Amino acid sequence: MRIYLSIALAGSVALLGCSGDGVDQPGTPDAPGGTDAAAACPLDASIADLGTLSALKAQRCNVAGSMGTRKWYRLSATLPGTSDVVQLELYDQAGAFSGSTVHTGSFPIETDFATCGVCLRALGDKGTAAAKEYFGTGGMVNITAIGANGASISATITDATLGQVDANHALVSGGCTATIASVQIDGTVMDVGGSGGGGGGGGGTGSCPTTVGD
Repeated sequence: MRIYLSIALAGSVALLGCSGDGVDQPGTPDAPGGTDAAAACPLDASIADLGTLSALKAQRCNVAGSMGTRKWYRLSATLPGTSDVVQLELYDQAGAFSGSTVHTGSFPIETDFATCGVCLRALGDKGTAAAKEYFGTGGMVNITAIGANGASISATITDATLGQVDANHALVSGGCTATIASVQIDGTVMDVGGSGGGGGGGGGTGSCPTTVGD
């Protein structure tokens, strides 16, 4: 059973399909301070092909309670020119990987935070009071390389859709949404937490943070 650390988000703005470009939109209600409410959505509503990005984090972690016998991967990248982070999480014995360990192949993004084996998360405006978390609601992931400590890891995310979630990782009704046409993230795996333990100190899962991009 996974243990998650809930992320405290700075408010939930009930907006559908909004973008984070901060441009004044005619006919859009103003948020406090006179800026369009649409500007409160940190991720752009439509993100074009981002090409290949170097990983911010490429970690292999222990699943809590497994004593190191089950692993999960966190592969993240910062979107160019922003403080926005997208993060792919892959879990042994869950979702698409039920009955197996994480391996190469093409898989749909899974939409249940509690049980997903192929999970997509994002954090817009990371490190600011306006930060908002998103969770994948559709799309595909193609894993072309994965392994243990020191191995290459590479995954391409295509046609991804994401929705804003609250501190309990439930979709916010009428909340911010975003799409990502394509992004490939490449890195080198770093094992975190060793081969034993896996108890998840401080609310984490097998010594790895359960937040986005940390």
